[in-house]
Amino acid sequence: MSTTNCDSGDGESLRDRKARLTRESIHRAAVRLSYERGLDAATVAQIADEAGISQRTFFNYFASKEDAIIGTATSGPDERLVHDALASADFSSGVLATTADVVRDILSRSLGDEETEQIRRALFMREPALVQRNADAGGALATMLIDALTPRLADEVATLALPDGTTTRDAVRMIVLIALAPLRHSFVRPKPPPGESADEASADEAAADEAAAESTPTNLHERFDTSLALFRTVLEGIRI
Repeated sequence: MSTTNCDSGDGESLRDRKARLTRESIHRAAVRLSYERGLDAATVAQIADEAGISQRTFFNYFASKEDAIIGTATSGPDERLVHDALASADFSSGVLATTADVVRDILSRSLGDEETEQIRRALFMREPALVQRNADAGGALATMLIDALTPRLADEVATLALPDGTTTRDAVRMIVLIALAPLRHSFVRPKPPPGESADEASADEAAADEAAAESTPTNLHERFDTSLALFRTVLEGIRI
């Protein structure tokens, strides 16, 4: 009997597990080679060879080496990650805060191993174009969340006095965009306080750049958790 689709023990079929491991292997190879050789110099052929696959297989998973670095699969965001994060979400405790928790859960599940994420962060600092591409990937995740949450939050939205011409989906889209604020906040470098000298500001920026280049999944999570705690404090303390 074939075991191709048998459960691996955690709800993931063997086929899905193999696909996930292949995707992660390509991602690691793309990040490492692009950092070591330069984004322009690293090729899909080299990345595929490093990952132990054919170029044809590479394109089954990613449309380009840039997408492989970001982790944006040809099929879009990982639906299983989104499904699993939403399955355990309890929106009765607050829609905005819970949606932000879902985003944090997806981030936690999707970050790669520590070494790869550290290199990827340094690569982002060196290749600003990748930052925008990463933002675009976040937009795809937002769309997936909106699609999943529109029917689920219909009852909550029905209690709101929506402006004329707006729909339940419009309201859910606003909820998701607001809930993404802690994630954006955790990646924004604060400006120096008024009155700080240019030299002091430059020193602070250099230190921030160095810290960003040394980011790991652990401290990325810590920054996100700090931003999430601030988000909850603002929601609870200010009527908005």
